[in-house]
Amino acid sequence: MKIIINQPRSSYFVGGAEMISFNHAINFLEQGHEVYYFTILPSSIGLKYSSQFKAFYKKYHNKINIIEIKQDESVKYIYKIQPGEDRCRWNIESIFYNQKMYEYISEHGVRYDVVFSYYILDAVFVPRELVQKNVLYLCGTPKQQNDFQGSFLSAYDVVIAISQNVKTSWKKYYNKNMSVISTGIDCDKFALKIFPIKETEYITVLYVGRLISRKNVDKIIYAFEKLYKKYRLRLLIVGDGPDREHLESISRHVEFIGTVANTETFYKQSDIFVSPSEYGEGLQGSVLEAMSCGLTVVATKTQINMQLLTDGRGFVVAPTVESVIAGIEEAIKADRKEIAKKCRNYVVENYDWKNKVNEIWEVIK
Repeated sequence: MKIIINQPRSSYFVGGAEMISFNHAINFLEQGHEVYYFTILPSSIGLKYSSQFKAFYKKYHNKINIIEIKQDESVKYIYKIQPGEDRCRWNIESIFYNQKMYEYISEHGVRYDVVFSYYILDAVFVPRELVQKNVLYLCGTPKQQNDFQGSFLSAYDVVIAISQNVKTSWKKYYNKNMSVISTGIDCDKFALKIFPIKETEYITVLYVGRLISRKNVDKIIYAFEKLYKKYRLRLLIVGDGPDREHLESISRHVEFIGTVANTETFYKQSDIFVSPSEYGEGLQGSVLEAMSCGLTVVATKTQINMQLLTDGRGFVVAPTVESVIAGIEEAIKADRKEIAKKCRNYVVENYDWKNKVNEIWEVIK
């Protein structure tokens, strides 16, 4: 089958949904499908390639048809706004991109079995004579009910939610069946870390993700400031975003790594993973990656995190400094080797990418 993975932002910006799109493309390819990966040409908007996209391109450009679409000159002004919480910025980008994507498919006249997108406005319109099924994979929830975006769900033939909570948030806008299929994990890449025979000098706390307000990274830093001397902690923050300058001003003891392509390296040198996001998450890939590598996870008390971290697999907290402090202290005192075994086994059994892609095909075939 001919499949378009439609992810406009991944060429210059990489968050959770962008990483999921890479994995979908790779796993559809491995199943024998002909994969086309559509994204924006960064030079057309005055931006540079993300390190993750460059790594993806280097490894797969001879196997996956990577199509970079120029954005219209009239929309360049929005790229002065850093990617973050501004939904209006994303919406304007998507509307203009959808027009260009539609034109590209129409002009080239290739027939596709599936267009697979991740943001509601990215593929509201596709040339129906050339696209058999238009599929949307919902990765998160809005802070508030979003009638504008929700009204466009009906444009899709198939809508899949990453978690039950995401389905609940969007279902009222979609009158067909909405399946729940979680993201997966590359368990070979995110392999179980090696625990040292002797105790290390420091306990390393890790955060991986965007540096935007709803991720509550500041609360990790404030908690770290209260605890680092008592427990000899290090805090590594991997990722970037509009809040970075402010976050760096909070503490001079935190190590800011920036955006990297090899996040697995940092998981494997860390002990505790913290993610106190306040809202908007479906199923966080970074939480699964941390669990797969055997870290002890401290994460917000959401429906999906309670499912992941129950039965002694981690700790759920409120998105407050006090609760994060308590969660980190619990993780420090816990049997982290035993938690690592439980987490690794759980992820391998329930979140292997190959099984997840098979589940998707059962829904869209």
